[in-house]
Amino acid sequence: MCGRYVLEDVEDISERFKVPPLVGFERPTFNAAPTQRLPIVFVGEGARVAEPIRWGLSPTWRRPDGKAAPTLFNARSETVAEKATFRRLLRGYRCLVPANGFYEWSTEAGKRVPHRFTVDDGDLFAFAGLWDPGKDGERDPAFTILTTRPNDLVAPFHDRMPVILRPDLEAFWLDPEVDEPALLEPVYEPFPAERMAVRGADPRVNDVRNDDPGLLDTEESGRDPDDSDR
Repeated sequence: MCGRYVLEDVEDISERFKVPPLVGFERPTFNAAPTQRLPIVFVGEGARVAEPIRWGLSPTWRRPDGKAAPTLFNARSETVAEKATFRRLLRGYRCLVPANGFYEWSTEAGKRVPHRFTVDDGDLFAFAGLWDPGKDGERDPAFTILTTRPNDLVAPFHDRMPVILRPDLEAFWLDPEVDEPALLEPVYEPFPAERMAVRGADPRVNDVRNDDPGLLDTEESGRDPDDSDR
């Protein structure tokens, strides 16, 4: 899954994803979390745009006890074409979610220990996302991040990982002419482990109120995948 991530290179989003300068989101975040407003890239009026919107879709259905359904900040790629909440979005509202890394946790000596995963030495990349433009007076625009099975690097820490798009697939993912779900399935393959790295992270990342560069502990995690407790 993906419940926290890093977006350091905010100023590079425009050039990296070929969009006009981002407005309304000027500073980096080192502890992006659900319900926060975060930048996404999507096709609007025939051209790519970048806007900050809420992370986490609000389903219209309710639980059996009448309470609101939980916020959907992730969507399983294996079933995204089947679920009513996501089916329409998959056909017409796909997006890129810029990031420089994401966090996963292990349990060591009874404590949750965070680890930071990066791509290509920390370069800016994109998660595959879906977004809902919302409805005036009823719900605000929001997005979710797709997940898939883990690669060999992530597997010791979690049984899911975010769908990370290869740069050559980003335009394909955004292409509004691609509206057949079966054509999108190759995109969901786990990102190559050899292009990723995992490092330690400051335990303060466990609290979403902490958001500063000190969370990016740069020491290698030093974990052997065979020693995983997951």
